[in-house]
Amino acid sequence: MSLRILVIPSLVLTLAAGPGAAGGASAPTGPTLAVEDTMHTEVPEVLVRAPRVTLDEILDRVARGEARRDSALKDVSFTATMRVVRNPDGEKPPELFQEQVMRVYRKKPDKVRAVTLRIWEAKPSKHHDENIQFSSSTEEEVVNFAFKPEARRDYRYRIEGRDLLGDHLIYRIAFEPRSLVGAPEPGGLVWVDTRDFVIVREELDFSQSPAPLILKGIDRAVIERQQVDGHWVLRRLLMRARFTVPIPRFGRAFDIAIQYDDYKINQGIDDAVFSKAAKP
Repeated sequence: MSLRILVIPSLVLTLAAGPGAAGGASAPTGPTLAVEDTMHTEVPEVLVRAPRVTLDEILDRVARGEARRDSALKDVSFTATMRVVRNPDGEKPPELFQEQVMRVYRKKPDKVRAVTLRIWEAKPSKHHDENIQFSSSTEEEVVNFAFKPEARRDYRYRIEGRDLLGDHLIYRIAFEPRSLVGAPEPGGLVWVDTRDFVIVREELDFSQSPAPLILKGIDRAVIERQQVDGHWVLRRLLMRARFTVPIPRFGRAFDIAIQYDDYKINQGIDDAVFSKAAKP
């Protein structure tokens, strides 16, 4: 006599092949329920009386957290490394086209200087353009543009999820422009660290090209932050874009990656650094 046991969570079905099963007792004519001998445990219910934080309150806290992050920065210097790769999705293998390393100095309220440390090109040109433009602001608007108080009327928001990371919570909040007609503004998804209510990661989705005459579209953009000496600052930016027509030396598409390293925060940068005559 052979037995087949089909185990399903919370019940066991025993199928007998004929008479004489289970110690000579008459076998059942069909599937029967058997009692599990596994151990059962129960967790007592806990009544939570505190109301869940609303989406509007979360957005308010994010706006305040981003403002606190910016106000704590007096001066910042960092190294930015930009790499451009052409043919990222073409028939030819991807190829590093250009690498540029710059040291950037910022000081409130309006001082900024970027010094090129190194530049390399696969096909050197006669004139090297400064491809990275930096503003004097430490606000990092590329991250929080949709979460400023004045932007709330232009975007829709929804909570995509809540993730427990260690002893604190991470909110995933999706956003999109209220008007999708003729608007180049992207939508996307942000990760908000509830310890500081600061955006630590952002994924952008461009439904329309921000520069349709030149760019066919931006497939995706990812921006990440890191914590340095208790301050949240940019870590890297990744983007893939496609041209409307092939561009000499670039092709039809390219990837851009910018890495931010070697931060010095609130070190008291001398104003002489921002003089045109200053040496790197």
